[in-house]
This record gives sequence, C-alpha cells and structure tokens, in this order.
Amino acid sequence: MTCRSAILTAARELSRAHPEETFSVQNVVQWMRDSGSRYSDAEVRLHVHTLMCRNARTRTTDGADYQDLERVARGRYRLL
Repeated sequence: MTCRSAILTAARELSRAHPEETFSVQNVVQWMRDSGSRYSDAEVRLHVHTLMCRNARTRTTDGADYQDLERVARGRYRLL
C-alpha cells in the first residue's frame, strides 16, 4: 500500500467519525501509527499538507501532487 492510499483510507474512516466530515493531520498520523504503517510522521504530514491538498500553500513542481484533500480551516481537511 502506498502512503497516499493509506492516507486516503485513514481520511475516509476519520471523516465518517466526525460530524463535519473533516479531520486533522494529527488524526491521520495517529491512525497511521495505530495501523502499524511503515511511513514516517514527516512523510504523512508532507503528503497531507502538500502533495495531496488541492489548495496547499506550496505546490510541488515535479508533478507528483494530487488533489485528494482540501484544507477547510487551520489544521482541518476534508476529502474531495
């Protein structure tokens, strides 16, 4: 499983558990730890904050970014 696919799985589960269907990066990091993920906290954070976020402040220029998530408030994200 790629880091991105694991994050998407976490985001789906976390979204279902929250009334506004949002989650924090820390929620994702904790979910990944609890599931025994081999990905580092820093790698998960990079994916959520930058590589997978449609409205990230900093976009990558190497084309390795996706538009899976949207930042809806400070530290809060939702699935697109």
